[in-house]
Amino acid sequence: MMKKSLLLLSSLILSACSNYQVPESPTFILSGPWAIMPIENNSNTPLAAQKAEQLVATELYAKGISTIQYPAVIGQDLRSILDFGSKQQQANQWLTSQPVEYVITGSVEEWHYKSGLDAEPAVGMTLEVKSARTGEVYWRASGSRSGWGRESVTGTGQIVIEQLLDGLTIAQPSSSD
Repeated sequence: MMKKSLLLLSSLILSACSNYQVPESPTFILSGPWAIMPIENNSNTPLAAQKAEQLVATELYAKGISTIQYPAVIGQDLRSILDFGSKQQQANQWLTSQPVEYVITGSVEEWHYKSGLDAEPAVGMTLEVKSARTGEVYWRASGSRSGWGRESVTGTGQIVIEQLLDGLTIAQPSSSD
């Protein structure tokens, strides 16, 4: 009985460290590369969105999805670096010339170490898959996780992204003989 109580308590503690809202996705047919569009950084950590974009690319690759990523912002003025709208506009212009059906984007809400003695990493974000042509959202999921004191923010972010993207249903195109 004591063992069951400890197991239940442990699972309750661990489940309090993460939260995911991952709805069932439609089936996405792998018909070509997906475009990774800018992820909005709503966190207080500079470059958190760019880090998340790279992790998304890696996780999609692991799932067999090839990706292309919007080009880096050419302007180096303060506006082009800090203004998400400007970055998004440039990426949308680039997207019109790309042969992709799906784009993946989202937002980073939290990407930092908590203050305190243990300084646990904390990551929260949303991902969505949209039509490249119409912008219609086909799937959206969000998740957050607090890691343990010795974990890195990037490792925690990778876990969140993996959990979110595990909600995608991917199928190979049917072969017509």
